[in-house]
Amino acid sequence: MAAKRRRSGSKGAGGIGCAPFLILIGIALIIQYWWVLLIAAGMVALTVALVHAAKAPPRPARVPPPKPQPAVVPPRPVLAGDDLTAQMRAQKQVGRIRDMQEWDYEWIRLAHPGKSLREVNDIANAHFARGRSIGINWGDPSAP
Repeated sequence: MAAKRRRSGSKGAGGIGCAPFLILIGIALIIQYWWVLLIAAGMVALTVALVHAAKAPPRPARVPPPKPQPAVVPPRPVLAGDDLTAQMRAQKQVGRIRDMQEWDYEWIRLAHPGKSLREVNDIANAHFARGRSIGINWGDPSAP
């Protein structure tokens, strides 16, 4: 009977084989052609992003909030002739009444020096409510 010979598990030079040489060749190729690998990685990333965007559901349409409409004041009609004369007379009358009321208020304020502004306002408002004016009615302003 022949005795079986034991053989080692590695069948090459010391069991390492050619793997270190392949690794060194791979590193050399990566160093020399790094820009090609960078472009290829960019293309893969761009393709993945496009596929992901195509499969994503569409975003809801953004509706901007409505802008508030400015209040449109209708243009005033152009007055002419009698209408213009009446309007100018009315404005003149309002100005005269306002001037008389200011005069009356000052007169009442001087006539009642010890009163507070609130009391003077009350007296003046009561005076104007009766339709009286010191400038028109020359009578006593405290008389009813």
